Amino acid sequence: MRSLKRVNSIYPLVVMINKDYCSEEAQQLILNEGCSIRFIEGLYPTSTTVAAFPYLIHTWTKLRAFEMVDICDKCIFMDADIIVLQNMDELFDLNDTINFAAVQTCTCNLRKVSTYPESWKPENCPYTYTHEKYSNNTTYNNSHLNIMFNSGLFLYRPNLTTFQQMLEALNTWDLSEFMFPDQHFLNKYYHNKWTGLPYIYHGLKVFYKSHPHLWDLSKLKTIHYILEKPWQKSAEGNVEYEAINRLWWEAYEWRSEKK
Repeated sequence: MRSLKRVNSIYPLVVMINKDYCSEEAQQLILNEGCSIRFIEGLYPTSTTVAAFPYLIHTWTKLRAFEMVDICDKCIFMDADIIVLQNMDELFDLNDTINFAAVQTCTCNLRKVSTYPESWKPENCPYTYTHEKYSNNTTYNNSHLNIMFNSGLFLYRPNLTTFQQMLEALNTWDLSEFMFPDQHFLNKYYHNKWTGLPYIYHGLKVFYKSHPHLWDLSKLKTIHYILEKPWQKSAEGNVEYEAINRLWWEAYEWRSEKK
């Protein structure tokens, strides 16, 4: 929230909150930041699902963003573990024919997380082939690449018909292999119907290790702190991202500096 204000975004901020997981004190802190709050109910499929991490089971609730037709006809959804480095209001100026836009995710899985899809390897990640060593090679076979957007940030149009279709799909699709619940779901729903955004709009933290040629803070618009979070100071995986985590804390402390 503060990072968006720091870059002088002109658009209002609405925070989706499940009251079952947010105290009144936390709600007041959000209001104090000048944000609006939209209370929502948890959304869970009726079928059995298996997520890469237990906490991801709650991400199905993100789909409720599509029923918020009273907010705006065009919105940008952002996970709460993202900070904004540069103003990106220009995304709202994209062609009105675009219904859904997002950024390709990294599928390297350098940590070899056992619950990730087996195909998630550097050789199957599209970003691997953006390195300059492939710049003159136009003949390599790309049929093996994992084409999938990351659902931590996306531009979309709230629509009740769309939301109802999603609810029906939740109860009819086989969700047993959706390790990243909302991400796998949205990728299937928008298969061949999503518009790709430049990677600078969704800088995954892991780019720093998996694709250092893309890690340029003068270009990145956001950083998405997937896996361990900056506030989880004792998390072992945070050691190698200490400098990047410091950027999150700078954004967090920005408001007090303004005072």
